[in-house]
Amino acid sequence: VLLLHQIILGAFGLPFGLIMTLTTGAELFTGNTALVTAAVMEGKTTKKDLIKNWVASYAGNFVGSIFLAYLAHKSGTLGSGPAAAVIATAKCSLPFDVAFVRGILCNWLVCMAVYMASGCSSMPGKMTAVWFPISAFVALGLDHSVANMFIIPLGMLRGADITIGQMFTKNLIPVTLGNIVGGALCVMAPFGTTLGKWFSKKE
Repeated sequence: VLLLHQIILGAFGLPFGLIMTLTTGAELFTGNTALVTAAVMEGKTTKKDLIKNWVASYAGNFVGSIFLAYLAHKSGTLGSGPAAAVIATAKCSLPFDVAFVRGILCNWLVCMAVYMASGCSSMPGKMTAVWFPISAFVALGLDHSVANMFIIPLGMLRGADITIGQMFTKNLIPVTLGNIVGGALCVMAPFGTTLGKWFSKKE
């Protein structure tokens, strides 16, 4: 059941969500950890605006994820079995350092998908650029803070013995910190230092 759940999410669900985000101009916190960081380092915006963007996109993604989880639960979609509860429990049972590293690796792949898709002018190109990295992170069992904002509350609604506090302290906080490192440092820092103006001396 869990393997089938991962295959469906990896092949269709999460890539579809990122494609919709990129093509509609919506805000995704994990992608913004790379894009807005790059804008600050290139002198296109300020650190104050970065914080405002991150807080707003994180809060908006959280509210939207909770709402969607509720709708999925009430409608009985994504199956009515215990898969969501089992996944949510497993995600909230990880040691802090493991969740943190999984967050780094996950957003490394996600932001590479965003970066590659930004260089594609056609819809098939963007879809291809997104599909492989996103499917890879799901197959590897990595942790994406925004995806977890959906799957953990859905698991809680379906019987997982997890409190709101545990959702944050056991998963969302370490995963979010890892996502920031993965997007800002692992993806954009190498590109920014080699192709951009990061850390260059002002004349």
